[in-house]
Amino acid sequence: MTTIRDVARKANVSVATVSRVLNGSSKVSQKSKDAVLAAQKELGFYLNANARALAQRDSHTIGVVVSDVSDPYFGAMIRACDDAIHDKGYNLIVGQGHHNDARERRAIDDLISYQCRGLIVHALALDEDVLRSYLDTVPYMVLINRVVPGYESRCLACDNYQGERLAVDELIAHGHHKIAYINSCHAILDAQERLQGYIDSLNFNGLVFEPKLLFSGEPSLEGGAHAAQQLLAHLTPIKDFTAVACYSDVMAAGLMGVFHHHKIAIPDDISITGFDNLFLSRCLIPGLTTIDNPVKLMAEEAIARSLMLYEGQSIAPPHRIDVSLIARDSVRSI
Repeated sequence: MTTIRDVARKANVSVATVSRVLNGSSKVSQKSKDAVLAAQKELGFYLNANARALAQRDSHTIGVVVSDVSDPYFGAMIRACDDAIHDKGYNLIVGQGHHNDARERRAIDDLISYQCRGLIVHALALDEDVLRSYLDTVPYMVLINRVVPGYESRCLACDNYQGERLAVDELIAHGHHKIAYINSCHAILDAQERLQGYIDSLNFNGLVFEPKLLFSGEPSLEGGAHAAQQLLAHLTPIKDFTAVACYSDVMAAGLMGVFHHHKIAIPDDISITGFDNLFLSRCLIPGLTTIDNPVKLMAEEAIARSLMLYEGQSIAPPHRIDVSLIARDSVRSI
């Protein structure tokens, strides 16, 4: 195995000079730099990122914990984080929590071990005491979609409750009174907040919440499809429900596929709403009425705050991440 000493010997410079060149130091002559880079290329040697991180206590990486990289919402979040750090010369390391407290803890611990310069965490399964401990231990850690009391300036979240109220209000405004709800099966904060928004919208508009209209599944295409199959196994479209509000755009897409298979027309037979306003929602036929959850803005803000905290800078209280209704063609009046 080629070592840094082999590069130094090949370039006829000291090991310290090789280290300075490979770490981007300007305190090296151009002649030495050219010799080191030529030797590095010829020998195929590259510094081990983990070893360099331990030596410098700065891996020049940003760690991001999400629930599931296969979910388009988290894909958009990762893309936004990567775009935000690209021009700064950082690299992104991603961990997955899969809506499980043990896996969220492991993902955070792994990224901390990399000595990341920034840490952005989406962890809805861990309890607040555990998150407080991490926030105290890692002063540059920033939470997305979770607010821990006492750490509000390091927490960014959209208004899940208000978002679902807007979606259900839209259905009611179009004359729908029998509205089913498809939720995430995980006991996580945003699922609870969106469900409460659904219930309160019904109550505010003089409608009664009926548990028989509530179904759940994994927050995925497959989960949405499974929930749709359960809904159709227990209820009759139009007779028992005329609209469905969904926890996410992804679940709505899975539901729409099942409805299409059963020749249930959207929106002529059943109206549908989603949540997140992913690019996916514009590609569906018909286009999905949904709630705009500004994930790009949230990711950019989280990166900026984490890097400022790492540098010891003070940060202002976060501005509220507002949501809004995006009306498309999946809702019609009855």
